[in-house]
Amino acid sequence: MNDSLRAEPVPRVLIGEDDFAIASNLHTFLEHKGFDVETVYNGHAVMHRCSTETFDVLLLDIGLPGVDGLTVLQRLRDELRSGIPVLVISARSDLDDKLAGFEHGADDYLVKPFALSEVEARVRALLKRAVGATVVDPIRRFETLEFDTRSGEARVAGRPLRLTPKAAALLELLLRTPGQLVRRQRVEEALWPNQSPQPDALRSQIHWLRRALADHGFDRLETVHGVGYRLIAGHDV
Repeated sequence: MNDSLRAEPVPRVLIGEDDFAIASNLHTFLEHKGFDVETVYNGHAVMHRCSTETFDVLLLDIGLPGVDGLTVLQRLRDELRSGIPVLVISARSDLDDKLAGFEHGADDYLVKPFALSEVEARVRALLKRAVGATVVDPIRRFETLEFDTRSGEARVAGRPLRLTPKAAALLELLLRTPGQLVRRQRVEEALWPNQSPQPDALRSQIHWLRRALADHGFDRLETVHGVGYRLIAGHDV
């Protein structure tokens, strides 16, 4: 068959929304626009479908029952290592809520109520951005610091760091947005997703990571007391 005559694959969209009316409207509209649409109604179902199937875009409500949307986002990014484009749809319109969505891994954020045509436009924009996104450099870099997301190995100027698994996960999280503050709550959720850490657990991992970095001449882990942590550039020291 001539390549030009082959049908383009139909984008698969997963909707995670517990309001049946909203979910039904989204499902019907996007299906009419040519998407292959699946709908689930709680966070556990979203996680299960994303871990067992491949979707091109996820529409995710923050207020899902079972597992809330922010936790779903965190687990998609931190546990499943999923790069699926995520459009958050939420009634929460405050700036802090939007920032929390992006901080947990959302690609876009749309406040309810919304126009269905805008949902389509944002979904198509996410699909365009995702073209070629499967070829991603697995190495996160910041100056001479590197972290290999495949092996979990970290290096400074080519020299390996000796880290605990938690300290390695902490470094990977900080390297997603070097120079930007990562809040303490976000760090604890990433390192201990299913439990509350002991009072000194995070402090211990911060100490281990800071000492390992300093031993290699990279003393750039800053604590903003009572708020969070960040990696800072050499010229900011």
